[in-house]
Amino acid sequence: MPKIKEKAKKLVGIPAGMTLEGARDWTQPRISKKRFEHVCGVAQVGDLIAKKAGVNRLLVGLACYLHDCCKEIKDKELIERAIAGGLKLSAIDRINGHLLHGPVAALTIKQELKISNKEVLAAISEHTLGNVPMSEVSKVVFLADCLEESRPKDFTDPIWQGLYSDSLLEPSKKVNLDKAMLIACDLSLSNLLAVGKPIHPKTVDVRNHFLGIVRTVEKSIN
Repeated sequence: MPKIKEKAKKLVGIPAGMTLEGARDWTQPRISKKRFEHVCGVAQVGDLIAKKAGVNRLLVGLACYLHDCCKEIKDKELIERAIAGGLKLSAIDRINGHLLHGPVAALTIKQELKISNKEVLAAISEHTLGNVPMSEVSKVVFLADCLEESRPKDFTDPIWQGLYSDSLLEPSKKVNLDKAMLIACDLSLSNLLAVGKPIHPKTVDVRNHFLGIVRTVEKSIN
């Protein structure tokens, strides 16, 4: 468990007394042992990236521990919960209900844990498909989910390389979140195409968004 100095009571939208331990323990009975091990691994990677990126570690940790709390809910129920929560669903959402486990988790956490912090809820909601734009907290959680150690090395290694690439970094930053996001999106799209799975339009939008950011920085350097 990461040792974090930030206190929840000082953060907008985080109930006083909310801790990483509390978030972890709330999530554990809602998912399988294997999924819980993944969640704990995501929290470890998220904390590592957050420290290097200068992103609030408590917000990242909470989002990491809570992000998959609805992962094992059946597609039909996820769709029903999303509709009941007022989410607007596309045709592909209704066919692939599992893609809604992040947004439904955000709704659930807001209701049951009384967490209303926009960055935490957005990071949970966006951890599968991403969004345009994304906060630094969302980027870290998205990448941590991609880089958790159970993922295959041919997927994680290029993302780690992009994260620690030097050529596009601002002097004040130790990691390149935008470059890593672009690589993660490219690899995810390639994998979906390879197995013939549908691609959510948001995934393409997110990839193009980060491609634009990375190319703009490259042009400014050259």
